[in-house]
Amino acid sequence: MENTTIKFLKSLQQKKFRNIHNEFIVEGVKMVNELIQSEFKVKAIYATDTQDLITSDTTPILISDKELSRISGLKSPNKVLAVVEIPEPKIKHEELKDKLSIVLENIQDPGNLGTIIRIANWYGIENILCSEDTVECYNPKVTQATMGAIFRVKVHYCDIYSLIEKAQEWQKFNVYATHLSGDNIHDKELNNSGFIIMGNESKGISKRIKDEFISKIKLPSYPPNDDQMESLNVAIATAITVAEFRRRII
Repeated sequence: MENTTIKFLKSLQQKKFRNIHNEFIVEGVKMVNELIQSEFKVKAIYATDTQDLITSDTTPILISDKELSRISGLKSPNKVLAVVEIPEPKIKHEELKDKLSIVLENIQDPGNLGTIIRIANWYGIENILCSEDTVECYNPKVTQATMGAIFRVKVHYCDIYSLIEKAQEWQKFNVYATHLSGDNIHDKELNNSGFIIMGNESKGISKRIKDEFISKIKLPSYPPNDDQMESLNVAIATAITVAEFRRRII
């Protein structure tokens, strides 16, 4: 493997170069097999062993274990690394109006975002709408945490504030936001067409999301109103919240 190729592949571990080349890295047999079965465009596959890989239109390039360790971002590289074109999913308002979507404001932890994408996939949520300051979904730590769900859920980065305001015009559509001052989610009437807004890990939702545009909900702690209780991790809170919405229609 040429040094220029190694340098290029290693550069894709950084957001700056992912943006320049419009490509990102996927590692591991499971992740690459998920990739091959998706609609994402595979640019190249590098593998030390192809035995466990499913058939692909892209012929894997065989490399040594040493070469894989040089291009991998993992402490323990797992046989294969793929280069993937970053898709540009378009937000279609008509596709959002009758569905439940997750809206994320300023989520910073890659593991949290990856887990939320995985949760969305599990509960059949097709779109996640992220504020521009949310961690990038093609960060290697995010993609690994999704366990392949990144290939099945559309993640959009957009002006969520304008979108939330626009949603006020949609009939039978609700915008919910998790907030400590909200109504108990278990007592709240919920609609399965709407946005569920989850805020920053430490600050919650910001004042940019106007109160008149949202219906505040909260996950009650036990015992109720225990002021000593730490807030839930945002990914855990997302899972419980979405599960409560889906429970109403199962």
